Amino acid sequence: MPGKSLFAELRERKVPQAAAIYVAVAWGVTEIAVTVVEQLFLPQWVATLAVIVFVVGFPIAMFLAWTFDITSGGIERTEVTSRRGQASIAFATLLLMAGTASLFLLIKPSLQDTVEPSGPMPVAPNSIAVLPFDNASSDPDDAYLSEGLSDELRDQLGRVADLRIAARSSSLAAADQRMDAMTASANLSVAHIVEGSLRRQGDRVRVSVQLIEGRTGLSVWSDTFERGACELLVVQQSIADEIVRRVLPDIEQSASEPATRNADANELMLLAKHYENQVRSRAIRDDATLLKSISLYRQATEAAPESALAHSRLAGALLYLGDLDAAEAPIFRALSLNPNLAEVQNTLGQYYWARGLPGARAAYRRAVELDPHFAPALANYANEIWVNPDDLDISSADPESYFRRALEVDPLSLERLSALGTYLGQDGQFDEVMPVIQEIRELFDNAESYRVIAWLYELLGELDVAIAWTIRARDLEPQNRDHVSKLADLYSLIGDAETALRLEPEPGPGLLFNLRRYDELIDIAEMRMIEEPSDADIRYLLGFAYMATRQHEQAIRILGSTGLLDSMLDTGPRSVIEIEAFQMLVSAMAASDIPEAVETARALAEWQDEFAYWGDVGWVALFKGCNKATLGEDQAVLELLPGIKESSRLRRDAYLRDFPCFERFADEPVYRDVLRDQDARRASLRQRLPGTLAEFGVSL
Repeated sequence: MPGKSLFAELRERKVPQAAAIYVAVAWGVTEIAVTVVEQLFLPQWVATLAVIVFVVGFPIAMFLAWTFDITSGGIERTEVTSRRGQASIAFATLLLMAGTASLFLLIKPSLQDTVEPSGPMPVAPNSIAVLPFDNASSDPDDAYLSEGLSDELRDQLGRVADLRIAARSSSLAAADQRMDAMTASANLSVAHIVEGSLRRQGDRVRVSVQLIEGRTGLSVWSDTFERGACELLVVQQSIADEIVRRVLPDIEQSASEPATRNADANELMLLAKHYENQVRSRAIRDDATLLKSISLYRQATEAAPESALAHSRLAGALLYLGDLDAAEAPIFRALSLNPNLAEVQNTLGQYYWARGLPGARAAYRRAVELDPHFAPALANYANEIWVNPDDLDISSADPESYFRRALEVDPLSLERLSALGTYLGQDGQFDEVMPVIQEIRELFDNAESYRVIAWLYELLGELDVAIAWTIRARDLEPQNRDHVSKLADLYSLIGDAETALRLEPEPGPGLLFNLRRYDELIDIAEMRMIEEPSDADIRYLLGFAYMATRQHEQAIRILGSTGLLDSMLDTGPRSVIEIEAFQMLVSAMAASDIPEAVETARALAEWQDEFAYWGDVGWVALFKGCNKATLGEDQAVLELLPGIKESSRLRRDAYLRDFPCFERFADEPVYRDVLRDQDARRASLRQRLPGTLAEFGVSL
């Protein structure tokens, strides 16, 4: 009798039926396992293990199905006597094993993706987060002591070279979200958590503190200190020394000195920093509270004139206020006392930056060298090398890496996420912005985060979504008029002037600029200049309005009064807005009737043409195109302008239509096509907006 084929033998032995039953059972059990894991919050490896067991068991089940038969008499082994039958068994077994191995290799990547994130993230064993201490006093006004002690302890430990300390904002966010030690450790990527409380009773303070192992949530050290109020510095130093000893047992290292050894100055600095933090954490400016902080810092510098940090923090508060002249003496006094503090170098960089003087980037770089985990310096340095990439000593530096390092140090900070998202959006890396938005949504749920999300969607050109998020912010904070002003700005950008003016019946300079109502803008901005002479943004808007109305000499006067020309030539640009304002000045000079100004404009345009233009292709096309027009390179302008259409972000109509550099291109098909494209996109956004608002469940 002719030998049976392999597939005939498989059918005869009912192997296909057994395989079908096995796959069906395996699929059902796996689905149940996945559901149970999700609902009971079991580890993901439980479901993964079920998949692995069924894959590995498949060839075994098929071999048993081939070898044994289920009969009325029970399970019987199938006898195979022919060589053909024995070869078929061997071949079938090899085939099953090869197929199973192939299946396992196919699903291996997805199994790894499933398993790996469930494991603990690697963290440095020398990393610590100091959570804000609880105010256990009966008087809520004593909160500045508990808050200040944790802040100073964090800063003091941060000056220990071998320790890595989580940033203040992320530590506060972890406490605000009421994370336990293990959760905070995982979210902040630190190995240890420090938490405690402070109680003041009369002239005594009682401080309880514990150092917790983040992986287990177990306390590895705790202590309670009861001292006189003037001995708080002694307590702080004792805690710092013990933490260093516990976290760095194999390194001969000790805690650094506190900001001051003077007890009176220390308490003044704690209260000053408390007020300053209140101001910096608010969306609305509060100069009265900031001045109170400045006064206390001054008293601290008088009580402890040898404290570099007291002088540096006074300078920092003055810079935040905008009093650059007053900030000069304390920052250079701090520098003379101790130039090797990252905080001092960072404040020095801020002073140079605000003044438009050379040295800002060198100071920021030095701050990063002194403390590679100091988030403010990392962010400032990132911004500096982003907006001014032509400086030869940093030309190879990657700003994104520093923005991400700042976020890595300060992972729960909305400010750091906003800075990274802004960089990515303005640099034209639009695909990278959405993960930042998603992370903000997962971490925050407040008006401030809604506004950041709205701004990032604005960078993406999705102004309808930006409007929806801004409405959400307004609904959470109806008393904050800034949200309403931003809504008016967004509506004007999509070409809905009627709604914008209904929201802001008395439009400010920014809205008038968007609406291209330059005569009104000039009247209001001239008055604002008298009230706020140091506000450069008002001068930029006023200068553009004069330029757009062909009052070029007035535009040159206003824009020149900002010190823009000197700062650009001496140090390069400090921000995107400064580059745009510089282009306004060059364009006004080139369009004027003053031969010397026209000649200067060409020289400045040639100087600016040497810059390595960076960023979103639409922004580059607009401003590089304007500069090329000033140089008379019309063909280059026509080649650049289509780049505006390639960008997902809309350009402001005032820039496109009212820059003098584009006047002679008014009838060029390329230029007209760009204008039509922008108008069509605004119309599309207006059409989409009602559906977007309905989707978000909000209304104007």
